[in-house]
Amino acid sequence: MQHNRPTEDQIRAQFVTSLMEYFKIEEDINLRAHVADLVRQIHPSNYREFFRRLSLRDMPYKNGFEKIALIADEFESQALSPIDQEAQERAAKLYTLMYDIRRDVSLVRDADKSALERFEAIRFTSIRRAEDEKPILDGTDINVVKTLTKKWIYDYVSLDRSLFEARVIHEYRNEILRHKREYNETLAAPLKAKLISSVNRS
Repeated sequence: MQHNRPTEDQIRAQFVTSLMEYFKIEEDINLRAHVADLVRQIHPSNYREFFRRLSLRDMPYKNGFEKIALIADEFESQALSPIDQEAQERAAKLYTLMYDIRRDVSLVRDADKSALERFEAIRFTSIRRAEDEKPILDGTDINVVKTLTKKWIYDYVSLDRSLFEARVIHEYRNEILRHKREYNETLAAPLKAKLISSVNRS
């Protein structure tokens, strides 16, 4: 007698059930949907490794949802392309820097300028760490800031971090891809000129 193999959807559903039982999460349609959403990017082939990491990791101050999210983030970051990885890292760095700057300008009492005006007046190209002469933001960062605009950054950096980073990651991807395209075109230009020259001679 042939047994039907479980579908991928059934395997995913069982994985979510196992996680809920592992953390003694109450069976509730909303809680189940939340757990399923946290692990939506995890491939079934990684389920065993997911549990292995959960059991080995010491996270005493995290609840079940936070632990699941942390391990899921590890798998997602490992699956990213180099461009996506760079975009995420740059976006996280920009968020931290801009959040701190916005907070600092908001604390200053100035009758002549609003906090937004003070924020917009900052030259981001000249921001350096005390022990470093190199600017914190490079050309790629500055181009992304110009695309986003200082006003957009000021308005959104203090709201939902995930929403802020989603837009910033998108702009970083575009900028990194544009830079790579220009770099490849620069490398290819001499070869292209040589080919045209040889065609003209023939």
